[in-house]
Amino acid sequence: MEDGKIVSELRKARGLAVSLAREVDVKNQRIWEMERHNEHISSRLNSMIAEKDRMNHAFSDEMRKMQVIGLQNAKLKTELECQISNMHLLVQESEKLKEEVACQRKELEQRANELQKRESQLDNERTSFYIEKEKIAQIPFDSDYSMSVHINGLKDRLTEKEEELHDMDNLNQTLILREHMSNNELQAARKELINVLPQVLDSNTIISLKRMGEVAQKPFQDVCMQKFSVHDWELRSVELSSLWQDKVNNPNWHPFKQVFKDGKMQEIIDEDDDDLRELKSQWGEEACNAVVNALLELNEYNPSGRYVISELWNFKEGRKANLKEVIECLYQQLKGSRSRKRRRDGQR
Repeated sequence: MEDGKIVSELRKARGLAVSLAREVDVKNQRIWEMERHNEHISSRLNSMIAEKDRMNHAFSDEMRKMQVIGLQNAKLKTELECQISNMHLLVQESEKLKEEVACQRKELEQRANELQKRESQLDNERTSFYIEKEKIAQIPFDSDYSMSVHINGLKDRLTEKEEELHDMDNLNQTLILREHMSNNELQAARKELINVLPQVLDSNTIISLKRMGEVAQKPFQDVCMQKFSVHDWELRSVELSSLWQDKVNNPNWHPFKQVFKDGKMQEIIDEDDDDLRELKSQWGEEACNAVVNALLELNEYNPSGRYVISELWNFKEGRKANLKEVIECLYQQLKGSRSRKRRRDGQR
């Protein structure tokens, strides 16, 4: 009886153990699943933290870039204001120089006219003196003494007129020297404008710098695009234009001839020059014209140096720009810069 009771208790205990084991297995499974879930959450959290760090780093980089851009903008604004100020000073100096030159030129013209009138008057007086002297020589005088007194008076008058003429010659030389100095000042002003224009003028103005004697590259580009492959034409065009630029700059090559035209000797392009004929035959008329134009420009603007120089140029009318046009262009750009600056300040 008791054995049956013990067996029953054992069965109950075994069932309980099995049930507990199953419950432990279920809980272990849940724990494992929770650990896996925690690992997934931890991995996502680490990814989010890494993404946050990356975004913070990117934000910091962008902020640094914005600060750099801000500093650059401030520097550019300062440089622009400085350039505007320099342009204003340059315009004022140029206007002052232009007024001084105009006054000096007016004074020179006035004095030259006076000098011409005075010289004409002196010539007339000298002619009259010699005529009077001839007449006197033919008039009989009462005595040698009276004749001597009259001749001495005429000599004194002639000496006085010659001294006046000498003074007028000195004045003329002074005026010529002053005109030469004024021309030198104008040339110095042109050189200064040539140096500063690239820094202050916009690229779309009609007044700008033209490189006189520079061989145009476009005709060589056009002909090379037709003769060579898409990979080679650009290099070949650069090589050709550089080759002919060196030839144009060479003082030993002088494809000009002298002809008598409009009452004087003039130099014109010798179209029978062997090099020019070969250029035209091999690379076309447009390329030849580019070289000819460069030669003519150098022969006019820098014949002794035979190297490319910059010149103030009116691109609208295709001619050399005068100082008045350059100053007017600078003044208009200065007004435009100030108007844009006022609009920007008003929008802030």
